[in-house]
Amino acid sequence: MYKPLKTRLPNFLRYVNKVYRFSETIKSMQDKRDRTEISGQTIFMSVFLCLTLRFGSFRQLAFEVNNGRLRKILPQVDKETFCANTVSNGMENMDTDMLERELTVVPKKLHRNKAYGTAKHPGTIGGLRIVAVDGTEHFRSDSIHCNECIEFHIKTKDGIKIEYAHRIVIMQTVGVIHSIHSSAVLTILGAEPILLKDVKEGEEPAGHEGEGVAARRLILKMIDFYGNRFFCVITTDALYTNEPFVIFVHELGKYLVSRVKDKRTTLYKEIEALSALVKPIYVNDWEEQIEYWIYEIPELQESLGWEVPIRGFKVIEKEYKIVSGERIYTKEETFHCMTTLPEEMADADVVRQIVHAKWGIENNGIKDLKDNWYMEHNFHHHPNATFALLLILFIAYNLFYAYVFRHMKSYRLYQLTMKMISEEMYASYLFWKWRMSWVWFDNKT
Repeated sequence: MYKPLKTRLPNFLRYVNKVYRFSETIKSMQDKRDRTEISGQTIFMSVFLCLTLRFGSFRQLAFEVNNGRLRKILPQVDKETFCANTVSNGMENMDTDMLERELTVVPKKLHRNKAYGTAKHPGTIGGLRIVAVDGTEHFRSDSIHCNECIEFHIKTKDGIKIEYAHRIVIMQTVGVIHSIHSSAVLTILGAEPILLKDVKEGEEPAGHEGEGVAARRLILKMIDFYGNRFFCVITTDALYTNEPFVIFVHELGKYLVSRVKDKRTTLYKEIEALSALVKPIYVNDWEEQIEYWIYEIPELQESLGWEVPIRGFKVIEKEYKIVSGERIYTKEETFHCMTTLPEEMADADVVRQIVHAKWGIENNGIKDLKDNWYMEHNFHHHPNATFALLLILFIAYNLFYAYVFRHMKSYRLYQLTMKMISEEMYASYLFWKWRMSWVWFDNKT
């Protein structure tokens, strides 16, 4: 029977400090103010703990300071000067460039330790190092807004309603979905805000630049941060399946795997029409109880006129269960996809698996962040503070899952859920009675 570890939080902090030099991350944190009552290191660490322990707001964080509990970990904080407004003001001046560089620590360390990148490792598919790019909305309000908010004009029965939002594009490593026996960590590599549309003189400001433009900046930034060989395949949803983006990825020396959904496009029509002329590849996966047919259309660029060699696919999947010795079909799905991968690098089934892995950034990444990490909560609405908080959230997210999948034996032995682990970490924070003996940064407050 499993007994919760009363030192879970100290154990987590010692692990991330030892393996991922977290003390160096803290020391590197600076804000842009010359004179501060509370240092950038204290602001960063307090927000990091707020997100890791799932406090949910800066007010809860200030409450933990006032009752003295947070001083067990941050002895520098003073309840006379520390409050929610102090943290908010500090986040407005946090150096986001430094946060982006520190976000690369965990993925780079895992890469050096060969946590993914080998042909047989569960973090890859067919030996290919794959990243997913996807956009999401992390804030929306009909009243709170700033000069970098994107306006959405919504038709209602009472007229046009204006809502304000912030959107972002995220890049995450993807591969085989996490299992109890898997040590793969699907880390978030970086993010890029979607900006307002460039407005020329005499034009009315409206709309935003789009996910594709922000995704291009993000891909170039990630290649600069991690190196050209860190990943070789980019997988996206159907929004990015257009000739300019395909050519952009191809010119970078990367391969693209993406869905094709728009029935109005020539690409979709060609895949649908030509799939009727080829013999499908049939596979029956007895373990997963799924059978599927893959119609492959090679050299699709000849009929499209694109300059990039692409292959198209039509996939039909059927899930079933065995009842009294008979196969009962429970679900059927048909989807189209394309890739610039040559056949010698990835066969049709590998492409199908990569398309499924793309959903990892939506389920194991974005959905997890919104449901369990308060990604959509408005901690403090300010352009710099909003982006800085997201970057700290991603740092906490990467460290938490690196600790769970690479260090926690009890996770694999007792099949603990993420909710159980996070609750255990918070409980250890409440019941930990002594001030931690190690201090990672200067005593300046």
